[in-house]
Amino acid sequence: MSKRRAITPAALPAVGQPLGGGFFAGRIFFDGAEHAVIDSGRELEVAAHWWQEEGPRPRIRGATSRFDGMANTQAMAAEGSAIARKVLGMNIRGTWGWHIPSIEELQVLRCNLLQLEGWGRAGDVPDHDADQAFGLREYWSSSQKSNAATAWCLHMLPWCVPDTNWVSKCKGIRPVRTLLISQEAFVHAPSTDTPLTEADLRGLANQQAVATVLERFVNEDAGKFYGRTEALVAELAALAGGRA
Repeated sequence: MSKRRAITPAALPAVGQPLGGGFFAGRIFFDGAEHAVIDSGRELEVAAHWWQEEGPRPRIRGATSRFDGMANTQAMAAEGSAIARKVLGMNIRGTWGWHIPSIEELQVLRCNLLQLEGWGRAGDVPDHDADQAFGLREYWSSSQKSNAATAWCLHMLPWCVPDTNWVSKCKGIRPVRTLLISQEAFVHAPSTDTPLTEADLRGLANQQAVATVLERFVNEDAGKFYGRTEALVAELAALAGGRA
């Protein structure tokens, strides 16, 4: 839902500042486009089971994306995940479109937000009531491991790496949402590029001229290079421009 609305890069605040009902955590690229990841904050996190239904632990094929947490969460909800349905139905600070983060979205939170004062674990920051702090030790992602009844999870601590665990375990759930970043900002006019044409390489077609240049820099018997690299590049560039 939230991905239909686009935001320009110029409108993005600094990491950790308010954006779209939460706090801007950073950028992530998937499905051919870049997205802004928005953290809901500590007051919205909960401890929950990834899957709490009776019976065999599920293997949800639609919940294996490393990047698209919304698609994962929707697939979880369709299969009966109570926490997925709860997060999808959240209206946080007047905004919809929240989901359980994918493992890479969770990585964005860990990599970027933990660099900011007040975003460490609640017991480790000066203000223990900070809305932004991570109050729990380990968090679930919505990314299930392929061909296994486990899902990826992550300790929200520096230097930690993703791990997997049985989906019946209870861990933190930290809702996020994403905003599509407008791609128009990354498109520039072709006139700013200098195309490489055959005419640009006409000098290099003269094999004898190229060999003459290389002989001055490379000892054929020893196989060693002598001289400075930039000097060799300059002479070859001159040949490419047809000035030799």
